[in-house]
Amino acid sequence: MIPADSSGTVFFIHRGPLQPYVRASILQALATDSDSSIVVLGDQPRELLPPEIRSVVGYELLDDYSDRADTFAQIFRFEGNNGFDYELLNFQRWFYVQSFCEARSLTGPFLVLDSDAYLYQAMSAVTPHLSTPMTVVDSVGPQFTFFLTTKALVDFTNFLTESFRTESGFESLKDFVRESNDAGVPHVSDMAAFGVYARSHNLEDLGAAERDDIIFCENIGSPQGLVMNALGKKVTTRQGRRYFTKQNGRRVLAGGVHLQGGNKDLWPYFVDTSVKRTLAQHSPRDYADARRKARQKAFRIGLLKTSARVRTLLTRGSTKNR
Repeated sequence: MIPADSSGTVFFIHRGPLQPYVRASILQALATDSDSSIVVLGDQPRELLPPEIRSVVGYELLDDYSDRADTFAQIFRFEGNNGFDYELLNFQRWFYVQSFCEARSLTGPFLVLDSDAYLYQAMSAVTPHLSTPMTVVDSVGPQFTFFLTTKALVDFTNFLTESFRTESGFESLKDFVRESNDAGVPHVSDMAAFGVYARSHNLEDLGAAERDDIIFCENIGSPQGLVMNALGKKVTTRQGRRYFTKQNGRRVLAGGVHLQGGNKDLWPYFVDTSVKRTLAQHSPRDYADARRKARQKAFRIGLLKTSARVRTLLTRGSTKNR
């Protein structure tokens, strides 16, 4: 079930079984944007896909669109802190998407989501207002990347190729990491590539704190100029729409949240009720386990924050008594 262009195409690129947090991300995109095509490129046989996913998305094997990605793998240089395969796929995914779009004659717009990114705004509510053909989140984030045209995607993959094929290109990536001083970019990664590319290309930043229309979350645990609560960025719902709150108290539409690292366990707190209902119906054991992990994670976060407040109070008390 591979549809043609509708209002756009939302892509997920994932290796390995679709764990509950990934299924929740896919179903959240579907619940948010039923007008766009949802395409998952993976490495699992279609018959092994969970039923709640198999029946509602277009699914294709990565190997069927791997020529460009395999060519990039030959020049890839590994300098990451994560596993080799993980870092490589973070770069290859853009080539997989390009090959798929070319094979299916898709022209855009496209949205490429991380497997732990949860979408709150339909493409049709975002793409007509974009000022650039490609976007970034909070200067270096690839978690919610829009491409208005195939050309914008091709330009980016050409940049990635040059960045790894040439010494000067790779040195630019390493320079960016050094200049970042480990501020979320500790090694050469796709985020470093986004940062370098944004310097020479005009990319609209969907995570900029000064935005008043819509903001996408780069990392739920990072303030990004927004009000925080116990679980990260404060997200409120008003008349069916989700909002962040800015430091001045004003609400701004939430485009989506990214549950990085261990925060993936919190996904039941950040998806629509319909998503939870679907997972509970089709995968009751997985959903029950996910709820248990979410509660445990939230409890641990609460304990850590309480302990930090107590330490702060004790420190202030001891200082006053000196």
